[in-house]
Amino acid sequence: MLKGLARGVKDSAIAMTLKAYVNDKLSAYGEIVDVTIDTAVSRLTARAMLKGERDPVTITVERYEVETEGEDRYIKLKTFTSSRAWLTQILNKLLADKRYKIPNAVSKLL
Repeated sequence: MLKGLARGVKDSAIAMTLKAYVNDKLSAYGEIVDVTIDTAVSRLTARAMLKGERDPVTITVERYEVETEGEDRYIKLKTFTSSRAWLTQILNKLLADKRYKIPNAVSKLL
């Protein structure tokens, strides 16, 4: 039970840091409203208000992998789903199976 509680706190801290980072980098496209991460199953879900949309869009990374290279950590986003079919197609075509460097602020929480 204590292990699950610690993981929940860690997942929440990672989600808050990731939300701030993504909002800083992608503010021209909208705003991340909420992020949840479950490191036990390598799943990430974000709700975003994209510019031009009336309702929030839900984007889920169904599976991701974390890789370490030297002192750097990278994330490989494997499969996406979303509440918009067109967005699911774009995300899987452009972002799936690509590796991205994890910011140091997030990497320290892993």
